[in-house]
Amino acid sequence: MKLKINDESNDRQYFTIIPNYILNHSSAIDKAIYIDMKRVAGEDGRCFMTEETMCKRNRIGKETLHKSLKYLIDHKWIKFVGTTPSKTRPVKTYKVLDVWKQNSDFYQDKKIRSETALSKDTACKQKDTAVLGGKIPPEKGGIRRTNNKEEPIKKKYSSLSDLTGNDFREIAEKYDVPISFVKSKYEDMYLWEGEKAGRGKGRNWRLTLMNWVKRDALKVRQDFSNANNKRSIDASNL
Repeated sequence: MKLKINDESNDRQYFTIIPNYILNHSSAIDKAIYIDMKRVAGEDGRCFMTEETMCKRNRIGKETLHKSLKYLIDHKWIKFVGTTPSKTRPVKTYKVLDVWKQNSDFYQDKKIRSETALSKDTACKQKDTAVLGGKIPPEKGGIRRTNNKEEPIKKKYSSLSDLTGNDFREIAEKYDVPISFVKSKYEDMYLWEGEKAGRGKGRNWRLTLMNWVKRDALKVRQDFSNANNKRSIDASNL
């Protein structure tokens, strides 16, 4: 015996859940159209809203609407499923597709933090919290905010592209070598990093460059000193 369960909680009237992948990979208009469709779609994901209503609710023209619908269809976030009879004329019907696996795979496998998960207000509060050394004062009225652990902010010099001409000059001055020597070590380091995947994971590339410059500069000076000593010994035998 099959049971048919009707959900009468009317959750959709109070909130709409949108995948961050879509919010991070679409324009403002595309987001607005998708959110509107997702909000009015039924349990089976079908949206029966007319184009006129979409345009009016989002204050856009039909040409802009058609571009957004094409974008959403091309990315397989929605699909056109035909027309539905109505009192006046058939209504173009779309179905909102399930993209949660794509959303989950993108953020878990690549470990990309979703910036849109934080509102502007929340970001400001986190900045204020950092200034206070992680201590969050209680809200007025005795309500306390929980100190949720956030993912670490991307560290500077975690990529070779973070290094600039100023870094090269500072390193050259620190180890008393020509800036061309520092750039040469940078190129060596770039080739070394590209030979094998994962070599740059967790590195501070400025510190790595400093280490390479210091090591090789010391080696060059040592070789030069040894060559001079050898010439002195050879000259003493004349």
